[in-house]
Amino acid sequence: MGTNGPNCSERGNSSQSELCRGQACPLRYLDATTCLSKLLNRGLCPSLACGAVDTVHCHLWTAWFPVTPGDLHAPSNWKAGECRDSTRYCEKVLRVSLVDELEGCIDSLLELLVIREVFTRDDREEVLCRLGPRARVRKVLDILECKEYNKVKQKHKDVLKRRSESMLFYNTRHGEKIAFSEHYVSLLLVDGHQGLEIKRHEVLAFGQKRLSLQQKSAVHRKIAPAKLFSSTNGNCPVKKVLVTGVAGIGKTVLVQKMLLDFGGNKESLAFDFIIHMTFRDLNLIDKPTNLRELILRKNRHLAKELDNILANDNKLLIILDGFDEFRHYRSCDMNVYVTEPDEDAEVVEVLGSLMQGELLPNASVMLTSRPSAINHIPVGCIDRFVLIAGFSLAEVQDFFLRYFQDRALAYRMFAVVSENELMLTLCYIPAFCYIVCCILKESKDLSGESPKTMTDIYVQYLVALLRSHTQGRAETFLQEQRAGHVQQLSDIVLKLGRLAFHKLMEHQTLFYSSDPDIAALEGCSLVSTFLDKTVAQEPGCTEEVYSFVHLTVQEFFAAVYCAVTDHPLPDALQHTASPGEGSNYGHLDLFNRFLSGILSERNANLLSRQVGLCCQQEKVDTYRQRIIRELTMLCETGAHILNHLHCLFEQQDPSLALDVQPKTLRINVSDETLSQMDYNTINYFLNLTKGEISELDLTGTGVSFHALRDIQPQLLRCKTIWNDLTDTDPESLCTKESITVNFTDDDMWGGWGGWVFKRCEVSSNEKLLMVLHKVCNISAHCLEAQWAKTFYKQLSQLIKHRIECCTEDDICKKLKKFESILNL
Repeated sequence: MGTNGPNCSERGNSSQSELCRGQACPLRYLDATTCLSKLLNRGLCPSLACGAVDTVHCHLWTAWFPVTPGDLHAPSNWKAGECRDSTRYCEKVLRVSLVDELEGCIDSLLELLVIREVFTRDDREEVLCRLGPRARVRKVLDILECKEYNKVKQKHKDVLKRRSESMLFYNTRHGEKIAFSEHYVSLLLVDGHQGLEIKRHEVLAFGQKRLSLQQKSAVHRKIAPAKLFSSTNGNCPVKKVLVTGVAGIGKTVLVQKMLLDFGGNKESLAFDFIIHMTFRDLNLIDKPTNLRELILRKNRHLAKELDNILANDNKLLIILDGFDEFRHYRSCDMNVYVTEPDEDAEVVEVLGSLMQGELLPNASVMLTSRPSAINHIPVGCIDRFVLIAGFSLAEVQDFFLRYFQDRALAYRMFAVVSENELMLTLCYIPAFCYIVCCILKESKDLSGESPKTMTDIYVQYLVALLRSHTQGRAETFLQEQRAGHVQQLSDIVLKLGRLAFHKLMEHQTLFYSSDPDIAALEGCSLVSTFLDKTVAQEPGCTEEVYSFVHLTVQEFFAAVYCAVTDHPLPDALQHTASPGEGSNYGHLDLFNRFLSGILSERNANLLSRQVGLCCQQEKVDTYRQRIIRELTMLCETGAHILNHLHCLFEQQDPSLALDVQPKTLRINVSDETLSQMDYNTINYFLNLTKGEISELDLTGTGVSFHALRDIQPQLLRCKTIWNDLTDTDPESLCTKESITVNFTDDDMWGGWGGWVFKRCEVSSNEKLLMVLHKVCNISAHCLEAQWAKTFYKQLSQLIKHRIECCTEDDICKKLKKFESILNL
């Protein structure tokens, strides 16, 4: 007999039964564990209530309660918590009374349970091993409760399996349900950790790194989903797991895979129950709630056993999917804790307490999030950090086979992609692999000039899907009718763009049916091509929730809207000389790249011909002047420049780079994990510039010897190269002799401190925090040196200035922590 269910113990004495005589005890708990007949009817079969058991049944009800079971109810003035506390007490009291009543007939009752096939012979043997009739009655009650627990456990698995067996794939329509098992392609999960430097919209950062992960041994690199909560060192238990990856990498698909396998008993996850919640649903809650209510929102079938489930929280896994979509994600690191499942509080307080282990401390929690939000997850609450690295080359091929359903066609399309380095690199991201397949399906090849930039690909994606939508219609239209239809399509694209733009500026990726911009799209069949629709349920309320099929698609549409309307360029794109002022706009990096690409001549012409949308020439000129001005300033100050280089690359206009003529050329791309596309972008700019490169900062980029070798001609122009290269053969890149550094030389450290402080001055608040984490581990011995006193005094003054200018509460809070450290 399994023992993984609840195991109630008898407490008190038989005289306690008097406490319940005539009281109105809530029926829900009487059903759970009180009188034997009710237990049997729940956990066993209704026909069992006869004979000796029926006699006991009648005796118990008539002796204990002057009312019928159906009349039992909780007083209306009881609060929920008081009601549950009272029922638990009554449960214990009635359990004691059952032991008193049944100890004289336990042997005959046990035989009846075996005859009715309620108990197995093993169950009977386990009961008979107990000494004394009272102990045997207790064991019978334990086994009955365990059977009910296991029955609910299996029902929950069936529910999870049913909910997860179909894949709603991006823009799935009615009748297009796809079996998950037929479409799922394995994802690579690896242990790792990301600093603040990767917490941006860097969809390209995984392509090249994905190749290096394949070269490592399978033992060290790959984590099976069933092993996510297995201890890596055999000592520290893993209770809280964070799974992260860029938009579209497959976080939600991984969750669906785990739920499906758990429901089908295919994976050896050591849990009795998995509770799945999405932050999209949780965003609808705008009043105090508690963990019990959150669980029961979509799991009403667990109501009768929920107390036992929560009592056995070491066998419970709670999956919270899409932390970056939570509208309160910046507020989860708090000092207000909820400690009881029935305690009402704001939803952010309940979830924050759950993540930090204050609520259900023995439960396991899995959190998924895009990198951009993980800095707001409470520090210290994560036991394991897992990175989804997307597809391997073989898995990209597998995806093509599953998508096209024709082996010859799939291989031909894959060959087309393999010839384009940009597209192949991006195909390691599952959602982007789908976008590429959409283009190829509609176009049969890469029409016109092969794409060179991300914007090129997305413009082709838009044109391909619009062509699919209008297929078969254009031939039947007269020229003027066709022109009218193109105008209709352009109007729809503009409405989608307006929605995307305004929500992106507000940091929103989810839109509700009550939103006016969504209402304006009602009745348009084209909308489902670019928007996903789900239904979020709230007790007494059901609301449709929309999102773009991929986050980058929202950014692309937002850029189209900004480029072709008279809406002014966002102030957020203006790079000021004071990087700490205002908010952090890193979430607009990819939007900025798309905007640059759309305002380029080749893509502007394509959108005009195919979609009927024309870029405003004044905006084109303004943007080009801004790129030149800001690149010049960034090169002179040594501030971070990578995204501006990408914007320049999207233009594919060499004359722009020639107009960038800084007095001193400093290239700072530090603290970003560089992909092959990043190196290509850097090389593109350096090839178009002349003269000496005063400084090239590659620290914290994961740079390798092979990557440097690709840009070797540019390295020979560099006066100073900062890097943390760990390869053993970089000397071949250098034509000068090495120098020896004396790490006890105060002048050397003073120079280092001056260089770091200059970096801090030109860094955003987010990057400044990253540096502070590295340099604020201060000891009394360290502060004895004059260079250290000077450095930390300057740093303290800078932090104070940033706090005065900061408009984000969470950033300000962290800056104040470092200010207090430096003022000790």
